[in-house]
Amino acid sequence: MAIAGAALMAVGILFRRAHPYLLVGAVVLGFILVFPVYGSLMIVPAVVATYAVAVYASVRSAWVSFGVLAVALGVASVIVAHGRLADAVGMSLSLGFLMLIATLIGVNVGNRKRYVEALLDRAAQLARERDQQALLATISERARIAREMHDIVAHSLTVMVALADGADATAGRDADRARAAMRQVAETGRTALADMRVVLGVLAEPVELGEAGELGDGEVGARSGEGEGGAGAAQADASRALLAPQPGNDALRPLIESFRGAGMVVHFTVSGAPVTDTGVQVMIFRVLQEALTNSLRYAPNPKHVAVTLGFTQKEIRLSVNDVGQAQERIPSVGSGRGVIGMRERVAAFGGTLEAGPTTAGGWQVLARVPLSARGES
Repeated sequence: MAIAGAALMAVGILFRRAHPYLLVGAVVLGFILVFPVYGSLMIVPAVVATYAVAVYASVRSAWVSFGVLAVALGVASVIVAHGRLADAVGMSLSLGFLMLIATLIGVNVGNRKRYVEALLDRAAQLARERDQQALLATISERARIAREMHDIVAHSLTVMVALADGADATAGRDADRARAAMRQVAETGRTALADMRVVLGVLAEPVELGEAGELGDGEVGARSGEGEGGAGAAQADASRALLAPQPGNDALRPLIESFRGAGMVVHFTVSGAPVTDTGVQVMIFRVLQEALTNSLRYAPNPKHVAVTLGFTQKEIRLSVNDVGQAQERIPSVGSGRGVIGMRERVAAFGGTLEAGPTTAGGWQVLARVPLSARGES
């Protein structure tokens, strides 16, 4: 039995890191089976057991295990001493003292080990949070770029298509008017190209500007493949666009005029004092741009649109109302992001946007932004 107990303790020592409680149980049995025969053999297993539990388990488990082993040692000592209490205390005192020291050392080492593991876990958690924040920032930036690209491309291409159709229709009877329309197509295309470069600039390396604020030689060279005639104009437009502010209140009437040039009849009314918040101004411009673009694409001819922009002390109200959708359904090649993008822009400032048919058979886009949410007066 003593040999079997010694073998069991040897197995427990071998697996002390993964299963420290197994070694504690083996030592308890060893005190009953091995200690009466080979008392000195119990020193190493008992010390290793208390140390292993303190290091690989927890502080509470270490002291509980120490108490269990101390009781088992006391019982075994009484059995060996044949009930003589003084002899039992003498036999168990030295080994119990060694187990106490091993427990204290194990608690100290275990606390350090657990502290390092906590630091590593915290570092891993922070790394995961950093990666998640970077992913969220990337998704947000991609959504912003997609929204800006939709506004630029949809508006510009719609105006260009309308102007090109008008030029084609008038080329035979009014060549001068057709040429003027095509010049406006070219100007709209250059403006859209410059705007796209600004939006996509966040995906490329920063543009180096010279002392005069012009594009550096490397940037000009990279953009010189647009042909001799249009390269200088496109580069100049891009240079100005990179330094130009975002569209605001001053850009609303030029926007209206661009749609009027494409053949729309736009009645534009503004009331109240415009806000000074540049973010709100950009939002108003983009929502109006998208709403007019949709009217140009889908409203019947003639395209009459009423635009009302009102500023009160409580809210901003933007209404874009056309005379109605086309009787013959025009297939849409859009991505469906237009209305979603408008709602996202308005919601970013605490407002709401409604888009849908009116009782008169037309289509209305109505945006409301509370000024109290922006701290405006």
